[in-house]
Amino acid sequence: VKRSFVNLHVGAGTFRPVTVDNIASHKMHEEQFSVGANTIKEIIHSLKNGNPLVPVGTTSVRVLESIYWFGCLAMHNKLLTTKKALFLGQWDAYALSKAFKRLPSAEQALSALLGTDDDEGISGSTCICIAPGYKFRLCDGLVTNFHQPHSTLMLLVGALLDSPENCKEMYTHAVASKYRFLSYGDASFILNAQ
Repeated sequence: VKRSFVNLHVGAGTFRPVTVDNIASHKMHEEQFSVGANTIKEIIHSLKNGNPLVPVGTTSVRVLESIYWFGCLAMHNKLLTTKKALFLGQWDAYALSKAFKRLPSAEQALSALLGTDDDEGISGSTCICIAPGYKFRLCDGLVTNFHQPHSTLMLLVGALLDSPENCKEMYTHAVASKYRFLSYGDASFILNAQ
């Protein structure tokens, strides 16, 4: 097992419940991150060798998926290469997936980031909302705790499990087994069902 690290700053908005009927009306929280060039190189190496990428924590998933999209922008010369911090909006990933005729592989997208800032890596912030229907580009699984219903964290887990039935089955088991929920609760290992 190879471990790599990203820096991220979790905001209180992570735990804010979704209180609207349509997720498109929910304002997603912003989280700052940085991923060093060596970490990007380690991830590319894992991709080349077919090693699964399994982040620990939903915020780590959001960071990894965000850097894929920044890599796509870099490949198409649409990424700002100044020292200004980068930003990925709540629905940008969905719009970009439709805007490009052909999306690059994860390896190609991440490789494009290595030349953008003298191999320093990448930093910025993300508001990406990963909900059912999202196609994961980097993450093959997830280690996370059990989340509260009506949260964006639960939406991300639902997207990874690829069906409401899988999500309901997992959480029914957790409740019946009296697993502890939330940040200091029990952990789960979820494989990408897509």
